[in-house]
Amino acid sequence: MKAKIAASVLPVLIPVFMLSSAYGQETAGPLPFDSPVTMRDMEAVCTGIGADARTDPRWPTYPLRIELVGRAGEYLGEALVTVSKGGEAVIGARCGGPWLLLKLPPGAYDVTAEVEGRSMMSRATVRATGQARVVLRFPDLGQPTQ
Repeated sequence: MKAKIAASVLPVLIPVFMLSSAYGQETAGPLPFDSPVTMRDMEAVCTGIGADARTDPRWPTYPLRIELVGRAGEYLGEALVTVSKGGEAVIGARCGGPWLLLKLPPGAYDVTAEVEGRSMMSRATVRATGQARVVLRFPDLGQPTQ
């Protein structure tokens, strides 16, 4: 019964942080800023607020960088991000900052983010070396253009 409940809420993802497939370990609340969190063989960090955070020398070692931006390219935060592989969610995280960095195994992933009730999706290919970058633009959020 508990697995069915978890499966039924997965599409809306309550504010939890999950690092595993098959609804594994969960920690309530958003990720802390600039502090990597590890569970099993994956790692995530919520960052990107301020120049010091964006230039942190640790961040280029993460194979996937997800950026959230508004209509004019301004950074957005308070997002719920889900990364799936083969139709199965492998990580879901609530991030208050504009960047979510992930250490994931190489492969093709679907990335979905929800900000202020709006969703955007993209594909990412994580390679054995380098950093893949996904920019999810929310054209109806952020500062109005003049």
